[in-house]
Amino acid sequence: MQVKIRIKSLELRSNLAFTSKDLSSKLKYKYLTMPELLFEIGTEELPPSSINSLTNQVKGNIVKSLKENNICVSEKDIKTYNTPRRIAVYIKNLPKVQEVKTLEVKGPDKEKAFDKNGTPTQAAIGFAKKYNLEPKDLTVKKINNAEYVFAVTKIGGQETKDLLAKILPDSLRQTTGDKFISWGIYDEKFSRPIRWILAILDNETISFTYAGTKSNNYTYGHRFLSKDSIKIISPSQYEDVLEKNYVIASYLKRKNIIKESVTNEAKRAGRIAILDDSLIEEVANITEYPDSLLCEFEPNFLSLPSCVIQTVLKKHQKYFVIKLADSNELSNNFIVITNGNDSIKIANGNEKVVRARLSDANFFFIEDQKRLFTYEERIKDLSKTTFQKGLGSMEEKVIRITKLSEYTYKILEEQIKAKLTCSKDDIISTAKLCKLDLSTHMVFELPELQGAIGSEYAKINGFKEAVCEGIKEHYNQCPKGVTGFIVGLADKLDNIICLFAIGKIPSGSTDPFALRRQAQGIINSILDVTSHGNTFSVNLSELFKYYKNNVVSNELKSKLTTETEKLIKEFLLERFESSMDISFGYEQDIIKAVCSVEDPLSDIIRTKEKIEILNKSFIKPSEANKAFLVAAKRLVRIVEKTINGNVDTSNLKTEYEKELLNKINHLQNKQYKTFKDLLEELQCLTEAINTFFDKVLVNDPDPKIKNARQSLLKKGKDLFEKACDFNQIIERN
Repeated sequence: MQVKIRIKSLELRSNLAFTSKDLSSKLKYKYLTMPELLFEIGTEELPPSSINSLTNQVKGNIVKSLKENNICVSEKDIKTYNTPRRIAVYIKNLPKVQEVKTLEVKGPDKEKAFDKNGTPTQAAIGFAKKYNLEPKDLTVKKINNAEYVFAVTKIGGQETKDLLAKILPDSLRQTTGDKFISWGIYDEKFSRPIRWILAILDNETISFTYAGTKSNNYTYGHRFLSKDSIKIISPSQYEDVLEKNYVIASYLKRKNIIKESVTNEAKRAGRIAILDDSLIEEVANITEYPDSLLCEFEPNFLSLPSCVIQTVLKKHQKYFVIKLADSNELSNNFIVITNGNDSIKIANGNEKVVRARLSDANFFFIEDQKRLFTYEERIKDLSKTTFQKGLGSMEEKVIRITKLSEYTYKILEEQIKAKLTCSKDDIISTAKLCKLDLSTHMVFELPELQGAIGSEYAKINGFKEAVCEGIKEHYNQCPKGVTGFIVGLADKLDNIICLFAIGKIPSGSTDPFALRRQAQGIINSILDVTSHGNTFSVNLSELFKYYKNNVVSNELKSKLTTETEKLIKEFLLERFESSMDISFGYEQDIIKAVCSVEDPLSDIIRTKEKIEILNKSFIKPSEANKAFLVAAKRLVRIVEKTINGNVDTSNLKTEYEKELLNKINHLQNKQYKTFKDLLEELQCLTEAINTFFDKVLVNDPDPKIKNARQSLLKKGKDLFEKACDFNQIIERN
């Protein structure tokens, strides 16, 4: 890139390392080419799930090190590339040399540094030596009527290329991930063995060695379609050169190619592709030169449930499912993403694999139907299946889920004073059947079908739609139906409580039973329930109490100590607060202000509404809200901890404190339909609070008067804490 720079002085000319031959004595324009960096590591096949993370780490490490070395780069000048066999970072507009900075360091005072004759003392000699200076190079400056010596040095000015020779290998050393390995005789590690390193600044190679591999100026194209090394003359050519050698270096470009190719391939066949974003992302990370290929399986396999076919094709084979254009029925076609290989061989091979997998699935499907899918027929199978060591069998778990689901249904029905969209029998049936598919051949072979295949078998055995949907949805983060919501809630709570009871508590990044995800599922499903036309909330604290007293065995109850109960509630509360912060974007101080004065688990929906209203009121507050917050804080901060709210009115001496008490009493006795109504009424106290503090001495010398006034404020604090702890809310402009 050509950047126009006006050279104005010999000093600037010197900094840019120009000679007198390069410039005339007159002012003139010169054009400087800003260097471009290309850094690529070629590897064995990288794990698809980690490629993007590794790429971001390498890029981040390089940018961080450049910044630490006073080399500034703009985010818009950085590009990353990756494929299963490479990670690359391209940066343009790099300065040729490191920025020069003047460093001025204060030393000893002048009297200690030089004697009366101006001869440097040992203090001056040592200080100068520390900064590679002679004592005569030290300068003297006056600070607050005292004179000190200073060392003035220049740092920086190194060539960027020389700095990159250390920065680039360090960027690999600083990259971390699961199951990193070393290879050969080298100590350095990476996700997979490194086979080549390309590192150039413009057309110059940046020389270094990492894990026995020396950097060079060449790369490689497609493993099978382009076997020879490819010399890169200029970093800007990289993407085009690779594409000519059958590699699409851009991850986003590969995703778009896959999406468009699959859509068009299905369209040509008169079908509609089912585009799954997660599958597109995964396939983009296992191909370098993607293309689509239409394949088929025997139509008789369409008699299998849709979930079985989709699991085999999408989850196991990474193929795209397609459906008929005129209905929602699956087609017996599927689309394979190839990596630029022989289409006929690939089609035959993939069809053969799918045929074998669907044949197996069909066998399991037939075998499973030889027995009824009923509680009475299959529950004994679950008695032989261990839930977790120390927690009994899956049969016992089903009994616990059923009891808790039945109780949840009862309290929700009482709450809304009307019938729910499903019956109590539907809930009981769903709870009893939800784990029965664990005893089936299909789930044994395809564990991903838990819930989904149970729903299909329940449908075949004549159970109601609400029951079938509940079985299918109860594992979901946000079930759509009431049966799935209630049974899923019971199942997730049972998992969390039981595993905490035996000490299987998540710590750091370790969460083998995905309890954080399940806790988040509980929070999400309760918050999501109102979006589906249901207006009930759930008291998790009440459910926990019922669970402990009426559901668990005595053996398990003994493990639910007070400390364990506290940990479980804190765990759920953390998920709620995290959801408020990350999912909804509410401010942390406001979240804490609400959660510190009430039990959010008793009514998550109401607590969320309070946080939302306070967030709107105090993120960009009006002048009235600013004044109210200041007044509220004045009131709650001054109250002594030992004071109660019983006010001795005979010791209230002024009209200001009596007026404030009357207003507080009025608001305490009032019923509020909404939290917003309460907040608006509290805001009306601003003037009375400010007048009270301006006119009244709270800590009066007379202890009786002081106690009465403190009790008045405690009464006000109790009223304010019906809303939140205003003291925790940050005052914003």
